[in-house]
Amino acid sequence: MPWRLIGSSVDGDIDFALNPPTVITIGRDVDCTIHLGQRQVSRLHAEMHWAPESGIDRGHWRVRDCGSTSGSFLNGVKLTPHREVRLYHSDTLEIRPWRFQVEGPSSDQTIAEVCQTLADDADSGEQFVALGEQSPKDLAQGMLVRLLAASEDIAKAPDELSVGQAAIEALASATGFANVAFLRPGSDARMIEVVAEVGEISGSRGEVQVSRSLLKRSRNGIYVHRGGGAGSGTLGASLESLSIRQAISVPVEAGTNFFGWLYLDNRSGGTSELHELEAAGFASAVARLTGLSLANIARGKMQQRFDLESQQMFGGTMRALIRAIDAKDPYTRGHSDRVSEFAVLLARAAALSDEHIEQARVCGLVHDIGKIGVPEEILRKPTHLEAHEFDRIRQHPEIGHAILRDIPQMRDLLPGVMQHHERWDGSGYPHNLKGESISMLGRLLCIADCFDAMTSARFYRPARSIAEVRSEIERCLGTHFDPELGRVFLSIRDSELASRISTAITPLGL
Repeated sequence: MPWRLIGSSVDGDIDFALNPPTVITIGRDVDCTIHLGQRQVSRLHAEMHWAPESGIDRGHWRVRDCGSTSGSFLNGVKLTPHREVRLYHSDTLEIRPWRFQVEGPSSDQTIAEVCQTLADDADSGEQFVALGEQSPKDLAQGMLVRLLAASEDIAKAPDELSVGQAAIEALASATGFANVAFLRPGSDARMIEVVAEVGEISGSRGEVQVSRSLLKRSRNGIYVHRGGGAGSGTLGASLESLSIRQAISVPVEAGTNFFGWLYLDNRSGGTSELHELEAAGFASAVARLTGLSLANIARGKMQQRFDLESQQMFGGTMRALIRAIDAKDPYTRGHSDRVSEFAVLLARAAALSDEHIEQARVCGLVHDIGKIGVPEEILRKPTHLEAHEFDRIRQHPEIGHAILRDIPQMRDLLPGVMQHHERWDGSGYPHNLKGESISMLGRLLCIADCFDAMTSARFYRPARSIAEVRSEIERCLGTHFDPELGRVFLSIRDSELASRISTAITPLGL
């Protein structure tokens, strides 16, 4: 099913098909793809564009706020102007007073549609009363103690299911109602989903046994059924069919976000010893705590999404720089990827932590990034370098360090970038460091870098065999290489190394 943007406001509804690769503009300007006429909406408020499928990700829509006056909100979180964010199925995009639901290829129906269907089913004039919110100070002391306990359990809950379970357990214990549930609109317009429940909310076939009309009545406020006749119409019939004599329904909200309902009832003549209004006041307080907790969880998920976007952007930027180096230097094309793999093998064999293994992987990818500052005629020279040319090559660790030093994610990798050509005996470059004054990452990258260089073909020499390179590394333990790390590298099986070495007979691109 194609992507859609389904919106609603007091002024009407919008159902818009998102057809890639068209850029979708949203705003008050009449030329915008989605024209919203309200004054709160900026002339060019937001923009959506299609990100096509890549090797690591499927095609998806992305949204950015275009510096609007009132802002754009994704799942209740205000977007940073001009910062793109990926859209997922079931996301809520607010350009107030409009509220849009995103439908993806595996589309489910939206919360807005469910609520509209409930509205169509609702009657008026039944024995229900709106209840103003009660503050916790109006509750009895015993209820306050229960509320404090509930707030702690709800605040600690890590996900929607845990939050719902903590809320209904608190309600069931404090109010004495037999049937308690946290409900939310389902994927079908006439469905209600049970997040958590106590008692007889779900039937034997999984059907949800509550009054939809009652839920509709409490979409924007607390409603209480006090017992007695339920009246006529859809509402009365649904209550009568379920033998409901006492019921409370409270919306769970935070700001403009609607999460569902806390629902309580007693059936077949059973009632709670707690007065309905006192029980409703307690339920209202629990609903507010539940809404705040769910909003915090939603914000946390959005932050995870922002972090993932940043990681992907960072990774893409690093990959682009590595490709730029490969384009300049055909002798070492693919070298960075292979050094990264050899560095990971060595870090694992040395029993380093997961954090250090990841540092070795990324540092292997970027260790030669400074070659972007070395002239191509030197990098591409098919014969041995003159002294002045080698001096230019020797500058690439410092150039790489300068390129990466202002990137926060790179700070722990800078020693490896700067020191991967230092030698254990102090004869390396750029600073003639010696022994353990060379960082662990620098010593590790030195071995991985040299192994790939020796097992790769050059115009002026063929690739060496693994056996030859092993002998050379063993010969240089304590001079070129850290003796302890070198022995660890020599313990790695040939089969693990062979699957990663360059198979090119001559340097690529020549």
